[in-house]
Amino acid sequence: MAAAAIEKHVRKAVRILREGDDDAKIAAARNLANLADLGENDYYTTVNEVRTAKAGGIPPLVELLRDGSATAQACAAEALGNLAYSSFNFKVLIAEAGGIPPLVELLRHGRANRKEKSARALGTLAWANHDNAVLIAEAGAIPLLVELLRDGTASGKEKSARALCSLAGNNRANQVQIVAAGAIPPLVELLRDGSAEAKLQAATALCYLAFNNDNKVAIAAAGGIPPLVELLRVGSAAAKTSAAVTLRSLADNNDASAVAIAAAVGFDALVELARRGRVTVNNMTVVESAGIPAKRKAALVAGQLLETAAPRIRVTKYIKADIASYL
Repeated sequence: MAAAAIEKHVRKAVRILREGDDDAKIAAARNLANLADLGENDYYTTVNEVRTAKAGGIPPLVELLRDGSATAQACAAEALGNLAYSSFNFKVLIAEAGGIPPLVELLRHGRANRKEKSARALGTLAWANHDNAVLIAEAGAIPLLVELLRDGTASGKEKSARALCSLAGNNRANQVQIVAAGAIPPLVELLRDGSAEAKLQAATALCYLAFNNDNKVAIAAAGGIPPLVELLRVGSAAAKTSAAVTLRSLADNNDASAVAIAAAVGFDALVELARRGRVTVNNMTVVESAGIPAKRKAALVAGQLLETAAPRIRVTKYIKADIASYL
């Protein structure tokens, strides 16, 4: 479609959003959502989003989100999420138009697919935008996102984890709220059983949460270490990075977690921890600068494994000597 034709199409859709009946508004919102999510060509997608904003499309989309039928609200949420995706300026405009409270209401009262669209839009609005992250938390979204994380569909859980990740980034107050709402156990469960993308989002959310000492203990207590180690072995490159950073945070000034990480990696990692105070997996450091108590505990665990496994495994005299020095 030529540029002039698209611009005319956008202006018409925005006019219908203001003046049409419910069915017409639904169709217009869908058209704008599709124009903002062409996918195969980011340049044209961005140009179409700019056209929508310039034509005044954001306020009527917010109004439709607030007052439209259930189907209309879902279409408006999808369109606003697509608009927010590519531009910081659109995130600001959507918030200024009052888009956050009705998105939270849709998350509270909508059906499953509408909650997913709301979670996606809220996560996009919060990503790299501190002011929006604060507004979303103040509107009461965090407990609702944790509820979706715990009880939603597979898609809903992934979108909730992504939104919580956006809200937790560089925002200590939101991190406290997320943990208080009970997010750590379902995030750990998502690490075990989620899709590849869901595991990435869960690992990244836990990465942000793990900078708090109390949260480190809670993540380990929820069983977070084994699935993080597994993700480090088989996850995507981005997931491996998030898992490694999270594990390093868990081990920092925490001897019990350092030894638990080494034990989850395997016998050689326990020996490495006892010898050098560090653990590496696939050239990624997951424990570093562990102190004498962690080294001693790693040696004790390795020694117990030797007693249990011998003589079925062969261990060099050098490893035996390293372990013995801490017994």
